[in-house]
Amino acid sequence: MNFYTNVAIVSDTVFYRGFSEGERVELREKFSPTLFVSTKKETKYKTLEGECVEPIKFSGIGEAKEFVKNYETVENFTIYGNTKYLYQYILSEYPKEVDYDFTKLNILSLDIETTSENGFPSVEEAIEEILCITVKDFSSKKITTWGCGEFENFRDDVNYIYCKNEQDLLLKFQQFWVGATPDIVTGWNVKHFDMPFICRRMDRVLNSKHMRSLSPWNFVYERDVYIKGQKKIYYDILGVATLDYYDLYQKFTYTNQESYRLDHIASVELGANKLDHSEFENFQDFYRNNWQKFIEYNIHDVELVDMLEDKMKLIELAVTMAYDAKVNFEDVFYQVRMWDSIIYDALSQENIIIPPKSDSTKDQQYAGAYVKEPVPGMYDWVVNFDLNSLYPHLIMQYNISPETLLDERVGGINVDRLLNREIDTSTLQGVTLCPNGTLYDTRKQGFLPKLMQKIYDERTIYKKKMLAAKQEYENTKNPELLKDISKYNNIQMARKIQLNSAYGAIGNEYFRYFRIENAEAITLSGQLSIRWIEKKMNEYLNRILKTGDKDYVIAIDTDSIYLNLGDLVQSVFKGRKAPDEKIVEFLDKICQVELEPFIESCYEELAKYVNAYEQKMNMKRENIANRGFWTVKKRYVLNVWDSEGVRYKQPKMKICGMETQRSSTPSYFRDKLYESYKIIINGTNDDLIAFIEKIKNHSKKQSYIDVASPRSCNNLEKYKSNSSIYKSATPIAVRGALLYNYYVKQHKITNRFPLIQEGEKIKFIYLKTPNPIGENVISFFQSIPPEFGLEKYIDYTLQFEKSFLEPLKSVLECIGWDYQRRGSLTSFFS
Repeated sequence: MNFYTNVAIVSDTVFYRGFSEGERVELREKFSPTLFVSTKKETKYKTLEGECVEPIKFSGIGEAKEFVKNYETVENFTIYGNTKYLYQYILSEYPKEVDYDFTKLNILSLDIETTSENGFPSVEEAIEEILCITVKDFSSKKITTWGCGEFENFRDDVNYIYCKNEQDLLLKFQQFWVGATPDIVTGWNVKHFDMPFICRRMDRVLNSKHMRSLSPWNFVYERDVYIKGQKKIYYDILGVATLDYYDLYQKFTYTNQESYRLDHIASVELGANKLDHSEFENFQDFYRNNWQKFIEYNIHDVELVDMLEDKMKLIELAVTMAYDAKVNFEDVFYQVRMWDSIIYDALSQENIIIPPKSDSTKDQQYAGAYVKEPVPGMYDWVVNFDLNSLYPHLIMQYNISPETLLDERVGGINVDRLLNREIDTSTLQGVTLCPNGTLYDTRKQGFLPKLMQKIYDERTIYKKKMLAAKQEYENTKNPELLKDISKYNNIQMARKIQLNSAYGAIGNEYFRYFRIENAEAITLSGQLSIRWIEKKMNEYLNRILKTGDKDYVIAIDTDSIYLNLGDLVQSVFKGRKAPDEKIVEFLDKICQVELEPFIESCYEELAKYVNAYEQKMNMKRENIANRGFWTVKKRYVLNVWDSEGVRYKQPKMKICGMETQRSSTPSYFRDKLYESYKIIINGTNDDLIAFIEKIKNHSKKQSYIDVASPRSCNNLEKYKSNSSIYKSATPIAVRGALLYNYYVKQHKITNRFPLIQEGEKIKFIYLKTPNPIGENVISFFQSIPPEFGLEKYIDYTLQFEKSFLEPLKSVLECIGWDYQRRGSLTSFFS
């Protein structure tokens, strides 16, 4: 088994780490890249347009770079091939699928703790000392901790190494690292804090030679990156991938959390927390007075990350994606880089040579997805249908690809005119028409739709394999099957992410194949598809229910339609009291026997009308709900009895866009709003009014931390004022943050309470006035410093109104319910 773990290029040399015949290897070697130029001779190598090109092989990377530089200003002289020589090297070594073994990778989770004598430790200044470092080997599950203090170790899986001082600690850690240099280092915030801090302290306390030894090639590069205006210092350790679990979680979980601190994420995902040390006045007090617990705290952090990976397999997913695209592990965070390499690999299999990057730029906005504004209110018996993987299938249907796009444009075309069949398409021969007026050649399948089909088919295959392995495991409980389940799930998830990210790359002006026409053809064709079925479904339902011109499509969002089938249920059951289960069974059958075949025929009609390459719209029923309500577009609640054929014994609420789904809603009020929605769906207005009164009183007994409003803190510098702390019209969370920072400095407690930085997740809470700071708000991280003397001024009533009552009133106005007993407005807030 041969596979790489990291490939890097410095000057003319390739630095390769990997496995050969199952054994670990590290190689330095020269690479002779190949580029291509046009030729009149017949060759096996072709451009996307079918023109012949011939290879030029260079003695080294430097010579290839010089060749490109010499000809970059020469007109009508195009150089083809991949000038990202790292990926050219990987493909030359692995022209076929990379056969890798994830279990052979050396993966370490790492966490450090430092002093905080001068406030929260800064990577840039790096003046605090490292007190301890803990690493956990993901394979052996063994933990090694280096610490500058006596620790009584009671665990067989922990090796504690006593260090005399920080210098001794760094030397011993370095010896360990060099002896077992990892392929991947992970941890929570490890890229943004732990590894840069280690590098800086090694450079300062030891020397740069020791710091560079963290790389198996002795190359470590520092670089500055600005994120939301805040400077970050990163260190690239050549040969070692840093896959920060914080970054992986944000990239691949597709959820919004009120905080991305490890303690919160561990609580959400694992039901676990960081080790509590609230009995200590501050962090200094913690490491000075209870070294035993301090080390246990450090060890627990790496265990939390290990537990997250055991559950979520995000590192395994990233590795699968990297080998699939033939890139380095860290490249998975960049969709343009990933897709450039995926396409490069696919075209190379057919001896098609990639072009240089497109000069096309995004100098104008183009149309996005279609979202229909619903009529707000409550609806009975809602059924929604989804188009499967819409954008990839549009690429397939219209044969959208850089080489199939024709120069000719058809004027006067838009979605509405196609929808109403105002355009004569009978003359289309060998081309298909998109709503932005672009034409695509249909005589030969483009490389992009071919690739979409391949990835989609592979995902289907591996998803079936995963489900089969899951079923077999349920039957046999054979632990060997767990590896198959994990493997197949990662492959199908990798394919899913590839498909979903394709459009993002296509619409990115830095993509090699970017053309704004292709991006717009996809989005407008999506609009046409979903609005086409809206029109057809309304015609169909009005015809069978004899209702004239009623709009049965409540809402549309990109690839989904939501049908109001309450009239259909009424016409069939004619006022008879039928159990919900029986109506669900009826609607399920209607969808299968009548509606889905009708939808298929409608899309066949559309494909024929635009002369599509092939009909690829696949719309299936998703949810059947007995009740639901909308407030505005993308904001609704459905009480779902059946989801994609899975029938529930008790209905489950599907919530979209509401405050319960928003990380900016306080956790306490999120739960109470969820309960409110259940009452709206299943109860009465009186039930809800009683519940509101209960929560108004109950919320006053909660910790202010649970009812405070989470926010991201942006534009601190923009709103900062040297004369008055903050400027006028400062957003409330930012105002609270500037006040917090000001008073933390005033009280000289930065060693215990770090300042709020740009882009950080914080909470704010309303205050009664007058109070010691003379303001009606304060922001904070985990708690308000007691020195501020503000806890007794928390305005629980205003917090209740803003976070709970106002969002709920926006729903009640839409459905015609009251939030209080009539005539009691004055008493409600008394």
